[in-house]
Amino acid sequence: MEILIALSRGFQTAGKKTRLLLYLWLVYFLFSLFIAAPLCALLEKDFSRSVLGETIFRGSDLLWIGDLLYQYQNLGPSFPFVLFPLAVAFFALHIFLNGGLIGRLAAEKENVRWPGFLRDAGKYFGRFSRVFFLSLFVYALVFGILGRLISAPFNLWMKNAQTGWGIFWASTLRFLIFLLLFSCLKMFFDYVKIRLVVEDSRKALRTSLSTFRFLKAGFFRAWMLFLLVGLVFLAVTGIYLLIAKGFPKSGTGSLFLAPLWEQTFIAARLWITMLFFSSEYHFLKSRLAHFGNRTIEEK
Repeated sequence: MEILIALSRGFQTAGKKTRLLLYLWLVYFLFSLFIAAPLCALLEKDFSRSVLGETIFRGSDLLWIGDLLYQYQNLGPSFPFVLFPLAVAFFALHIFLNGGLIGRLAAEKENVRWPGFLRDAGKYFGRFSRVFFLSLFVYALVFGILGRLISAPFNLWMKNAQTGWGIFWASTLRFLIFLLLFSCLKMFFDYVKIRLVVEDSRKALRTSLSTFRFLKAGFFRAWMLFLLVGLVFLAVTGIYLLIAKGFPKSGTGSLFLAPLWEQTFIAARLWITMLFFSSEYHFLKSRLAHFGNRTIEEK
């Protein structure tokens, strides 16, 4: 019941604060335009009046990819120098927006306004950045060391498999275990960020330790809530793929319908991100209110 109540309140909060969805989508869309505009200009300059450009537009085959790679083969060594700053910029933007998102979701009685969103984004940027670097360390530690231990029996299973089915089931089970492990870590750092906002704390490491103690008392409830929202994401993804299969593969219909439907899916994913944080926020708030901040961590 506690899980369903948190999920229901999460839906209500995410539904009431849809303006956050507009902010997130708009910023990510402008960022993607900033990244894509130079590439589109380059492609238009080189291929707008060529047979290859017409082939790309029609979408008749994929042989144009080889021609494209051949055309820009000399640019390969420079890609890391371009991709690294873009990756840094994306993660910085992601951290910045998460601060505004969680800050506004936690301000239940306040209306969502752009100045308040930016204020929270800037306020929590440094704290969430420390959580981000801490999460990188934990992910590397868990998947680097524990991942090898988990993979060892599955590698042995695949090595001794007599048929392709044995390899298939071994790799599938290994993937599911890693996926569930990732979901646990993702959920943990979600609660760390939410708790930093709720308690207005600046101590990322101390908050991580208190969050670990908090989750010990109700890990399976929290994880079940996380997985339920994950099922919503899978359902939305399935609907997106099912409808996308019906789009024409070439021509103007594909040129306009596919990007529009893709942007709709991106907006849905952003709303589900809001649902993750809002449901986790309500779960954390209800647990702390019921047991008391100190008592639940000592259980």
